[in-house]
Amino acid sequence: MRYSITLLFIIFFIHSFGSMPLQSIDSLKNELSVTRGTAKVETLIRISEAYRNIHFTDCIDYGMIAIDESRLLKNKELEAKAFKSLGISAYYSGDFDKAILYYQNSLELFEKLKDNKGMAACYNNIGLIYEEKAEFEMAYEYYNKSFKYEEILDNKEGMAISLISLGNINYYLNSFQISLDNYYQALLIFESLENKWGIAYAYNSIGIIYLAWGNPEKAIQYFEKSKGFYEEIEDEIGLSKVLTNLGELYSKENRDYKKALDYYNKSLAIKKKQEDKIGIALLYNNFGTLYAELEDYNEALQYFNRSYLFYDEMNSITGLIMVNQNIGKTYLSLKNYKIAIEKFQRSLTMASEAGMNNYISSNYKELMLCYAFISNNEKFEKYYTLYNSDRDSVIDKLRLDKLYEIEAKYDIEQLLMKSQNLSNENLKKEKEIRQLKLIMAGLGGLIILIIFSYVLFLKIKK
Repeated sequence: MRYSITLLFIIFFIHSFGSMPLQSIDSLKNELSVTRGTAKVETLIRISEAYRNIHFTDCIDYGMIAIDESRLLKNKELEAKAFKSLGISAYYSGDFDKAILYYQNSLELFEKLKDNKGMAACYNNIGLIYEEKAEFEMAYEYYNKSFKYEEILDNKEGMAISLISLGNINYYLNSFQISLDNYYQALLIFESLENKWGIAYAYNSIGIIYLAWGNPEKAIQYFEKSKGFYEEIEDEIGLSKVLTNLGELYSKENRDYKKALDYYNKSLAIKKKQEDKIGIALLYNNFGTLYAELEDYNEALQYFNRSYLFYDEMNSITGLIMVNQNIGKTYLSLKNYKIAIEKFQRSLTMASEAGMNNYISSNYKELMLCYAFISNNEKFEKYYTLYNSDRDSVIDKLRLDKLYEIEAKYDIEQLLMKSQNLSNENLKKEKEIRQLKLIMAGLGGLIILIIFSYVLFLKIKK
């Protein structure tokens, strides 16, 4: 029995953060006592962010004071910045509804200021929350708006980030070929910018698609490339994502559970250090999956229940769909069919509302097995029919063909990009050679003129 692991995507607009020592907060408070005007608001925002993963109540309090102060100054730019900062804090605390409210306030102010950069960031961040809530149409709409504003700004990095965000939605909707195309487009942009952070991010995303498509050999190539870049630039947040994915690969595909545990523990240490609730919830699910594969069902249920509590607190629909199914699988293994059916039905209902086809299909399969075990022929036939209607080898073949087409397209575009760069270098060299020839011709003419003048001078003298 295979257990589900959802892979988490983090966008760049929500910046990483670490715990700030209390003495640094005290230093900021001392700075606050001697600052006035806009500098005071900036300091208040920094204090709010410093409390982000230490004491959330203080984080919100200082953020709201920053908003009040910016209103007194009638400074909409700082007010928008303070609301956006609070949105990030609320997101990491798992309060998605509050995060959307803060982002919407920030977005309205950025719109009045005609600040396209701020609007692009807010659209992308709101999209991320709707993605977590499994409201994929809304998420796609906001990511698409973000992409358009980045395009207006001609911000290549922002466009690439939006492409990855759009790819994430297609991944959740099981449109792997479109998702992969989005990721490869983003990779080309990041490579042209020589952006190592972006390249690592794109490699990790591409690896996820190959893993989902059942190609672990290719997946590990991309994960290792991503890991190398993240280690080079010392990005712990990005590194933890790849470590989680490598842990899944070694657990799910290679059955090397010792190695998988090692990757998960390293990733969890980073997540706990950053107090990343979403990342911790995912890893608890992954630990549960691993122990379930080892048939240590009591340990598995403990981890799944921890994961469930985090996802339920955050109202993360994608997380709840996954962990409900995994709890159902564990009870199925324990032959507790009543609870197993209850969990599968709950996962199926949410997956159907969210349009997550891969989970819909897998829940059909699990329910079919449950009803087979309890000899309920009517329900068995119902889910057997639903499950088989969802599986079509012809479609799978078409998807695979499309995959190869996307890979070929990326290879061609990469060659064209290299060819264009070579062409540009050749044009530059030709221009330099022409300039050198003109200089040499000019010098030659000057020398001849000097010689002619000298000869003429000698004749006149004679």
